[in-house]
Amino acid sequence: MEGMPKALIFVIDMAKREEYSVLKNFLTKAGYEVKSAVGSRDVNINYDVDFMTMSADDAAKIADEYDLLGLAGGYKIYYHVLGKKPPLKIWDLNIDLAKLNAVVDKFHREGKTVVAPLAVPGYLAQLGLLRGKEATVYPTTELIKILREGGAKFVNRQVVRSGGVVTVKDITTTSEKEFIEVFREAT
Repeated sequence: MEGMPKALIFVIDMAKREEYSVLKNFLTKAGYEVKSAVGSRDVNINYDVDFMTMSADDAAKIADEYDLLGLAGGYKIYYHVLGKKPPLKIWDLNIDLAKLNAVVDKFHREGKTVVAPLAVPGYLAQLGLLRGKEATVYPTTELIKILREGGAKFVNRQVVRSGGVVTVKDITTTSEKEFIEVFREAT
């Protein structure tokens, strides 16, 4: 299958299990060859790329091999973005931000598509990557406020494409058709 675009899903957290599987399914249906990456040992999936074994620079170089980055952030990103401690001690917010930021920044700088579901748009807004863009986010007052503080214009839709960023309110309740329609416009 030469020439098929390649997507990498960086699975930061599996607490919301369907987030990763739905994202992977949608990207596959959109015509991508999908690979997965992990950044911590508590992510229990079969993965192709292990960011734990490489430097932030080497992690960023991974962008050269892919056309798209999907981020499955789960509760870790949610609590990180809100700057709150998770209610359960079992949730360790062990996100290697140096590597995550390096990977996201490289994809974004190279104009490659970044897909951000649920709370992940809040993280992108905090990095300044949504400034001047339309975006959606999981609809909590705090997350919408974070988007706006990051210079994004909040749009209350399931899937929003602005520039190279596709934000998704809740990928687990978005229809495949709705995702792929917005997605086809983005590529």
